[in-house]
Amino acid sequence: MQRRSPAFMILNILFLSWLSCPVWAQNYEILEQHLDQDRHGYTVIRVWGSHYEMGHALGVAFAEDIISGYSEVKDDLGAVYNTVRSTISNTAWVPIGIEDEIDGIVAGVSSVLPESDMDALDVKVLNTFGDWGYYGGCRSHSCWGDFVSGQTKTLSTRRLDFGTPFDMALHHVLCAWDPDDGSIRWVNMAWPGYVAVVTGINAKGTLVSLHDYGSDFVPSNGAVARCVATRYVLTGMNDQPLEDDLSWAEGELSNMTVATGTFINYYAPEGYGGVFTCSSGGSCGSARIPQSEYMGAEVLITTNNQTDGTDVPGGGGFMDDYYQAGAPKDLAGHFDLMGTSGLHLMSVEYRGEENMTIWAHGRGRADRIEVEWSDLFSDVYPDGGPVDAGVDGGPADAGVDGGPADALVDGGPADSGVDGGLPDDGGSDSGTTGDSTGPADEGTVENGSGCGCSSSGRPAAGLLGLLGVILLSRRRLH
Repeated sequence: MQRRSPAFMILNILFLSWLSCPVWAQNYEILEQHLDQDRHGYTVIRVWGSHYEMGHALGVAFAEDIISGYSEVKDDLGAVYNTVRSTISNTAWVPIGIEDEIDGIVAGVSSVLPESDMDALDVKVLNTFGDWGYYGGCRSHSCWGDFVSGQTKTLSTRRLDFGTPFDMALHHVLCAWDPDDGSIRWVNMAWPGYVAVVTGINAKGTLVSLHDYGSDFVPSNGAVARCVATRYVLTGMNDQPLEDDLSWAEGELSNMTVATGTFINYYAPEGYGGVFTCSSGGSCGSARIPQSEYMGAEVLITTNNQTDGTDVPGGGGFMDDYYQAGAPKDLAGHFDLMGTSGLHLMSVEYRGEENMTIWAHGRGRADRIEVEWSDLFSDVYPDGGPVDAGVDGGPADAGVDGGPADALVDGGPADSGVDGGLPDDGGSDSGTTGDSTGPADEGTVENGSGCGCSSSGRPAAGLLGLLGVILLSRRRLH
C-alpha cells in the first residue's frame, strides 16, 4: 500500500474543510447582536449579493428562529393553517427579486436544519401575518423645514403598536439589504426571515410603514398583501429624483388590489412624501400630502384615524402638542416622544442620500440600536465584507449572550391585540426611554459564516497561508 506523506494528508484535510464551508454564508455579516437564552433581543445584520444570495444568507443566519416561528404559527392555527396557505398562494408578490429571496431563505434554513419541511409558501404566510392575523394601533410623524436645524433636513419616526403575535417577533432584526442588481439599498426593521415591509427606510431617506385603517382582510386572486405593497414602493423605483417618487408610488398603488385595508406612510424627506389610504380588496387613492393649514406644510402625522391633513388625526394629540411647542426638533426628542411600548420603534435623521442616523427599539429591550447608514453599508471592502472575525460554531449559536435577567420581556397576554390601548401622551406610556448601551453581559458578534471560512466564502487567510507553505515545501522536496 502506498504511504501517504504528512503534507498530502494535511492538503486533503484542508481541501475537505474548504468543501464543507457554506457556499452562501459569506453573504451576511452580523454587525451587532444582543440575545438572551430565549433568543429575545436584537440583531443588526447586513446582507448583500443577488436576491437569492441575500435570502439564503438570512436563512442560514436565522434558521432556528425562522423554524421556531413557523412551528409556533402552524401549531396555533391548527387546521386553519392550510386554509391560510391556500389563500396566500393566490396573492401576488410584485417586488423584483422577492420570490428569489424567499427561495433563498428556504434553502438557507434547509442547509442548517436538513430536517425542515418549511417551503416558500410557509415563508409567505409568516411574512403576511399582519395582513390576516392580528391588528393594532400605530403612530408616526415626520418634520422638516423650520422644524429642523443644522445639517438635519428631515426627522421621521414610526411606532408599531402591535401586540406580540409570536415569540419570534421578540427577536428584533434590523437588516441592511445591499442588492447587486442596481436596485436601491434599504433597511428593514422586523423579525427573522422577513422580506416584506412593516417599517423600512431606503437610501433616499424615505421611511415607508403601515398603519391599520379599515383593516379587513379581503383577498382575491392576484391581490397584493399590504406588507408586500409597501416593500414594492420602498424599493421598486428606477433611478429618478426624490421629488418624483411619490407620484410614481401613487401610480403603482392605484393599479394594485391590496388585500387588507391600510394607511401606507410614504415619508419621503423634505416634504416630498404623503400618506396613502388603501381599501380592503381595493386600490389606494391619491396620497394625503402636507397642507399649509397645518404646521405650514412642514409636518406629517399619521394615527389610525383619517384626516385631510388640515388638522391632527384622532389619537395624535400628543404629537400635535409636541409641534405646537415650537422648533427646532432633534432626533432624541423625536424618538423619545413615542415611548417604547410598541412592538418596535424606528427613527431616522436624514441629512442627505445615504447620509442618515437610525435609532430603533424593540419590545423587551432596555437599550436601543443606534447606527449610521455608513455603518450598515461600508464600501471599504471591495470583496463584499471583512475577513472572518473568528466566530466558530456556525450561525445558529452566534451571539447568544446574557441570561434571563436581560430579557425584560413583557410579551404576555396583555400585549396582544393592542389597538389604541397605548396612552397618547407619548413618553409616559413606557417605563424606559432607552440608552445607547446594553446590559454589561452582552457582547457583539461579527460575521456568522463559521466553518473557518472568510466572508467571501473562501478558506480563511490562515488556511490559505498554510496551504501555500505546504505546496512550496513539496515543490522543494521534489
